[in-house]
Amino acid sequence: MLKRTFGATVSVCAVAIAMNSAMAQEVAGSSAEDTESRTLSTVTVTATRREQSIQDTGASVSALDSDAMRIRSVESVEDIADLVPGLQVSSYQGDTSIFIRGIGTPVIVAGADSSTATYLDGVYLSRAAAIGPGFFDVERVEVLRGPQGTLYGRNATGGAVNIITKRPTDEFSGEARLIVGNYDRTQVFAALSGPVTEGVRVRLAVQKEDRSGYTTVHLPRGALPPSQPDRTFDAEDKHDIVARAKVEFDLTPSAMFTLTGDYYEADDRANVFHFASLGYQEEVPNWLGTREGSQTLPYFGIKNSGRISAVASRDIYSAVDYFNKTSVWGLTGRLDWAVGDYDLQVITGYKDTDPDFQNSFDLGDTFNTYIHRSEDHQQWNADFQISSPSEKRFSWIAGGGYFSEENDVQNNIFGDFWEPILIQGLLDLQAANVLPAFPVDIPESTLCCELHLNGSQETEAFNIFVDTSFDLTDTLTLKAGLRYSEEERDGFQNFDLAFLPAVPGGDLVRFAPEVMFFPNAVSDQRDGVQPDPFGFVVAPVEGPATFDATTPKIALEWAPTDDLLVYASAQRGFKSGGYNIGSNQRTPYEPEEIWAYEGGVKAGLLEDRLRFNASAFVYDYTNLQAQDSIANQPIIRNVGKAEVKGAELEFAALLSDVFQIDGAVTYLDATFTEGELTEPLRPAPLSEPPGSTVRNLDGLRLPRAPEWKASFGGQADFSAFRGDVTLRADYTWQDEIYFTVFNIKAASQDSYGVARARAAYTPANGRYTVALFGENLFDETYFTNQILTGTTYGAEFVGTLGAPRTFGIELSTQF
Repeated sequence: MLKRTFGATVSVCAVAIAMNSAMAQEVAGSSAEDTESRTLSTVTVTATRREQSIQDTGASVSALDSDAMRIRSVESVEDIADLVPGLQVSSYQGDTSIFIRGIGTPVIVAGADSSTATYLDGVYLSRAAAIGPGFFDVERVEVLRGPQGTLYGRNATGGAVNIITKRPTDEFSGEARLIVGNYDRTQVFAALSGPVTEGVRVRLAVQKEDRSGYTTVHLPRGALPPSQPDRTFDAEDKHDIVARAKVEFDLTPSAMFTLTGDYYEADDRANVFHFASLGYQEEVPNWLGTREGSQTLPYFGIKNSGRISAVASRDIYSAVDYFNKTSVWGLTGRLDWAVGDYDLQVITGYKDTDPDFQNSFDLGDTFNTYIHRSEDHQQWNADFQISSPSEKRFSWIAGGGYFSEENDVQNNIFGDFWEPILIQGLLDLQAANVLPAFPVDIPESTLCCELHLNGSQETEAFNIFVDTSFDLTDTLTLKAGLRYSEEERDGFQNFDLAFLPAVPGGDLVRFAPEVMFFPNAVSDQRDGVQPDPFGFVVAPVEGPATFDATTPKIALEWAPTDDLLVYASAQRGFKSGGYNIGSNQRTPYEPEEIWAYEGGVKAGLLEDRLRFNASAFVYDYTNLQAQDSIANQPIIRNVGKAEVKGAELEFAALLSDVFQIDGAVTYLDATFTEGELTEPLRPAPLSEPPGSTVRNLDGLRLPRAPEWKASFGGQADFSAFRGDVTLRADYTWQDEIYFTVFNIKAASQDSYGVARARAAYTPANGRYTVALFGENLFDETYFTNQILTGTTYGAEFVGTLGAPRTFGIELSTQF
């Protein structure tokens, strides 16, 4: 694979050199001043809450502006992961799951918090389902690696992602883009920008995309004759629309107010599971014969009676229809006011996120399971900061904020195999004298049963912070900051099992918990609640719970020349505690904490034609929040300690006036150093209860933390055919990763690499650009995420595959 990639990159170089020689007359027409003045571009970022060159920022930050993203055909946060060191991003059931340097939150069901704080135009996006729709009409994206407890606060133990969208322009302008590609893809984008009256500027942007599915779902054949093909439908498709309006008002010569509204809507079958492995069947000989494995036999009795999907196949089977009807919308107001020498910024925002979809994870064509998942989420925020003049010897930024959210979560998981499990469970309870004697008879039907991992959660949080900078000398700067955060969380658990209504539109009939025998398992009061013996409970959580944290930072930056920066820092980050909504966990899990120590250097050499940024880091990570499936419910547990050590290198070089290369390398040693955790599916000794095996995690790797990751890109820019030509190729490779804390091979992804390329031509008049592009050029098949389906739901691993090979043509214009 590496040889193929090297060959592809060399081919780009060769084509560029050949065409450059053939068009020597046109190239020679360029002025000497133009060629001598070419240097590597530098992105201005706001990662430290001030505008600053990325090379002058004493932190591990990667940024791509709109030009860099266009040249690389970047259209999603997932695409960013191929280009940024230490970053892992996957789209899982509509959620954008982000890991940075091994720090992240595996997502199983709706409602979990991320370990990376994502901001859209300064507004924190609490729900992972809102991140993908926000990546549209983007001016710049910034990825801060490492905990950001001082500048960004809660839920930033891994780092932060800033998405900055395009602003209105001072003069009338517009742009449009049409993409046509394989899988019947069409994407249409248009934007208009400019002044509408004195002191008022507007930008309107809209994008519509339609694409056939990467996956084909085969339905049961029923009475179809053998000569007839399967009934099928496309899944993993895309049919969505997104729009944004941004208006800037000049209130005074020193004050501007910006109002932004955005809307996203999808109506497709975008969310799909692919089969990864049989789980512990592949780890433990005769696992189905153990007490732990025998719980899955009713599930497999149904699944194996029909056709089943192959490992990592995009031809899958299902007996249920899929749908995805998701909407996300929001409003943001921002005030920027220069008050004398000081800058005041106030941001308020509202975001409404409503994912709603259905699919199946048994991946067989005999009716067995479905999952219907939805969220009804609203969040409000108000943040402010005031900053002193940055050119002073001592400068500072101080601010604070308020955040609140409400989220109603539904994870309804049907299983057509519950009858024998429930019968055996009731008989066991009678034998243990927990239940009185009565005839146990549950007739088999397609109405039993739907498992509800539902509930609601509310959050209220506030914070204050200060970040300071003091020039000790002309070249040495001391930076220090402190943030205090406090929040209160409350919630309600609805973890039960129900029969579907006998007639369409009827009411569900709850089977468990049964209040006749276990009256304390269903309550609207906090006290006296007791789950039934199966663990089912419908009641408020034990709360509310309050969490607080003080997160300091201290750093030294040494800049002996304009082109060299050396820095060292220590800072603390935390991820909030909370409630695991959709389970029988009524007590809160605790916050996770991290101390990070980092040193780095940023250098520009050869008159800024060579640049490299390097860093080394050590994390002390405690109280990790690990989510796993236990007894058919997602459980979040605090798991001991871990240490993360690593190093990163980013580089870029102009080899000539035509050709440049760039890339990055990450080494990561992210392992548990302390902690024990029950591994419920590993067979326990017969002298112990089933599912009681305790696993020592010491030495195991953190999930989704590849030991090595590397990316390499080559780009050629030259004049030809009476215009400008850009050729670019990129390749990213990463090491093996695990998807559970137990590091089992059945839940892992071997090393793989992904290549992309683009060729663009713009005529001399600049009226339009036409480009050819391709992604995943070698059509690699790989998983970006995997989950365990649940004990009685087969205990299999299913997940999300990376996109297959795609290609197309893009026509764009600006005016």
